[in-house]
Amino acid sequence: MLRKNVSGAAPARRRRLALAGGLAAMVGLPVAAAAEVGRPPDPTESLTDDPPRVERAARAPAEVGLAAELGLVGGGGATPGGMRVGGRYLYRMDDQVWFDAGVGFTFGAPTAGCGRTPPDAMSCDHGVASGFSGDLIVGLRRDLRGQRGFVPFVHGGVFGRVLRFAADDVTGIGLGLEAGAGVARAVRGDVALRAGASAQAGRAWLGRAVGGSGQLGLTVTVGAELRLP
Repeated sequence: MLRKNVSGAAPARRRRLALAGGLAAMVGLPVAAAAEVGRPPDPTESLTDDPPRVERAARAPAEVGLAAELGLVGGGGATPGGMRVGGRYLYRMDDQVWFDAGVGFTFGAPTAGCGRTPPDAMSCDHGVASGFSGDLIVGLRRDLRGQRGFVPFVHGGVFGRVLRFAADDVTGIGLGLEAGAGVARAVRGDVALRAGASAQAGRAWLGRAVGGSGQLGLTVTVGAELRLP
């Protein structure tokens, strides 16, 4: 009788142990899952299944632009004209407006064009491509709506000028306004080709009794523009 009770108790104990194990497993699975969710990511795990973070992030727009220009200036009278070499610095103020500052140097033929007028004055009447000038321009540029990779723009500002006609030994300074338009065409993500035209109007004060004289010129340039973040 004792052996029967012992042998009968063994199956009951095994059933209780199995039941306890099943309950522990049912409780342990959610706890383990929650622990896995709250676990910080392991930096050693592979991220090849996800797209790179750089590709997911939107590229920030360029904040600075640098441009180099080459062109021609049509002058005349007391306005220098000739080959134009210059550069511009652009700083983004909002999505379409840039602060636009530049320098430009005009190299014309060293031909004489000034002469005396009675009683003791002088006047200058040079051709369209004579003399030298160095300009500093400060203004604004606004990009317009473009299409097919072309972005038109308009710009305007003020300029200060140093000018000289070496053949006449006449030097002066000038002030005026500049206004123009152009178009840029992106050839890479950060490089664009540009072309434009601008008009300058102002007044200069020259030495050797020439005195005040108007400044009126037209500039046509082509160049390249580099955008920086």
